[in-house]
Amino acid sequence: MLSALGFLEMGRELARESRVSGPSLIAEAEMPSHSAGADATLKAGLTMTRWRSGLLWGYLGIIGCAFGARSARTLVERGRRGLVTLSYPDRLVRVPRGWSVLEASRAFHISHGSSCGGRARCSTCRIRITAGVEFCPPPNADERATLEHIKAEPNVRLACQLRPSNDISFIPLVRTDRPIYRQTIPAVDADREIVLLFCDFTNRSVLEREHMAHDVLFVFTRHAESACGAIRDAGGTISYVAHDSICAIFGLTGSLAHASRQALSAANEIDQTLHELNAGLDQRWGCKANIVVSIHAGHAALSHIGQGTETIVAAGKALEITHELRKAAARTSKSFAISSAVLTAAQTAPPVEDAVLIDHLGREPALSAYLMDYVPAGWTGNTQQKRKWRKRLDHASELIKTIVQA
Repeated sequence: MLSALGFLEMGRELARESRVSGPSLIAEAEMPSHSAGADATLKAGLTMTRWRSGLLWGYLGIIGCAFGARSARTLVERGRRGLVTLSYPDRLVRVPRGWSVLEASRAFHISHGSSCGGRARCSTCRIRITAGVEFCPPPNADERATLEHIKAEPNVRLACQLRPSNDISFIPLVRTDRPIYRQTIPAVDADREIVLLFCDFTNRSVLEREHMAHDVLFVFTRHAESACGAIRDAGGTISYVAHDSICAIFGLTGSLAHASRQALSAANEIDQTLHELNAGLDQRWGCKANIVVSIHAGHAALSHIGQGTETIVAAGKALEITHELRKAAARTSKSFAISSAVLTAAQTAPPVEDAVLIDHLGREPALSAYLMDYVPAGWTGNTQQKRKWRKRLDHASELIKTIVQA
């Protein structure tokens, strides 16, 4: 359709040019001295006309062949009984043998949940087979792993992977609010390797018992502003800010190695701003804010949530492992918990201290991590320079505001 519109627009442009320059060209062609050139031009025009007609009919023929081939395929499949019947709770559809159940739902615009795009990385498309289990081939490795992860019953399958060899009946198990399914292309960054950073305010409840609520809120606000600034300066994205924690995501674009280095730089910046904050608190109130930074790199699913102002949230094994890192750091009263996956991705040498094994990961193997009181300077890049420039920009911004107000 777009190419046809292009032909039409080109024809209009040529017609406009011929109306403007046509009379002069005709007059020149009629002159005796240009008779040979006029004959060549006429022959070229006739040749182009034949080519145009041939290409146009060929173009229309290709379109007709596409529709004809589809009709012929349908007739052949019906003649060979190559169609299978899929029985939904309120509808019957017939599709060619070899289609998956999710492909059938999309082709007939039947509401059917699916989050990962049909790659067996989620279980939102799962169905319960009520008849025809013997016509369902055994699950492949990806589907088997997902079904084992959700502890599915034997008659539960993933619609995106199930390609029945004969008629079956089933019930979708995950409800979707979309009345009519329209196939959408999943976002490129919806399922990828990322780096998660959690910044936890571990002694907030203690400070609330000993100090005024507004004072504690002031402390957390100062900490949150400096931590969020450090994360953004390093190239991270704030996922959420809770009453005692901050979650950030690195690696929405780019390589995992670059994201790991960005997270380590952000951790170093948070460490320095925390020292400045605690120095002021120690002088004023005789207390300190205990902050724990946990960083892990791994696979996660990402999604946008919210209305108006959208935020990005993550889910998956990477999030679960990061939570275990947070618990381990809190138990040992360390300020930083960094998994070996981050250091490996960042191509950074581990610290001299031995790594700690975290084995509270269910079926996952034990994780090697490093629990420390500070981030070694060799792990970070030019965070000091960035910090100086950010302070200079903040100072210049405040100065401009003061001048404008005056």
